[in-house]
Amino acid sequence: MRFPSSVHTVMAILLLLFLTSPVLAENLEPLGLQDAQLLPKNHAEFRIGLAYYDGLHNLFQEQDKDRRLAELPSLTLNLGLGERVECQLLYSYLHLRENGQDDQWGSGDLTIGLKVRLWQESLRIPALALRLATKLPNADNKDDFGTDEADVFIDLLASRNFPLFSTYLNLGLAILGDPRPYADSQDDAFRYALGIKAPLMDNSLVGLLSIEGIDGADSINSRNSMRAGLQIPVGDWLWDLGGSVGLTSKSEDWSLRSGLTIPFNLSANW
Repeated sequence: MRFPSSVHTVMAILLLLFLTSPVLAENLEPLGLQDAQLLPKNHAEFRIGLAYYDGLHNLFQEQDKDRRLAELPSLTLNLGLGERVECQLLYSYLHLRENGQDDQWGSGDLTIGLKVRLWQESLRIPALALRLATKLPNADNKDDFGTDEADVFIDLLASRNFPLFSTYLNLGLAILGDPRPYADSQDDAFRYALGIKAPLMDNSLVGLLSIEGIDGADSINSRNSMRAGLQIPVGDWLWDLGGSVGLTSKSEDWSLRSGLTIPFNLSANW
């Protein structure tokens, strides 16, 4: 997969910051990044949001159908289950427009994830965690909501906090079930994400920027996009707003995302 030279430049700058610079590693919405830091035990977050993707190909989709997909709503629940474990649940209900069929409403996929702390951040080593996740085959392939296949994700997460910003790096493997009857049973794809988060306007606003992608063994599944967002505290809640621009042919042309994250505490007997 070849990227424009501008993409290489931005990735090099972000990687340099991650490796050489010495804030808080918390919520990273509306990016797709995962933080190596975990929610504290018995703490939880619920996010309700919406998203729109213009021109985003479904995985394994060979024909360009001018696919426009909305998540109405998208739901995320993160649960701090222990000192070293965080559970994640992600689900969306979808509205789909594409060439060759009427507008459709239908279920998206449910993704269940488990994030395990490997190393607390120290002066020499960034925070490290392992994320294991499974996407269940809820979304119908016939109507092009999804692949109707189970997928597995394994990611190594790293985070580093510095006085003026925080940096994040995600590297992993996606094992994607192939719905095509004439093809191999799966596509083993490399996943990556690199980003930065910094407070703005005397900490009343937070800015986020990332490059995120997937490089499939089958090039039909290669995606790459640049994402940016803002976070605005609303009392104890957090409102996020952002979007993305696709950098490769089967990525979204553009997207918009927004959501409200509500923190709460679990019972001590959870």
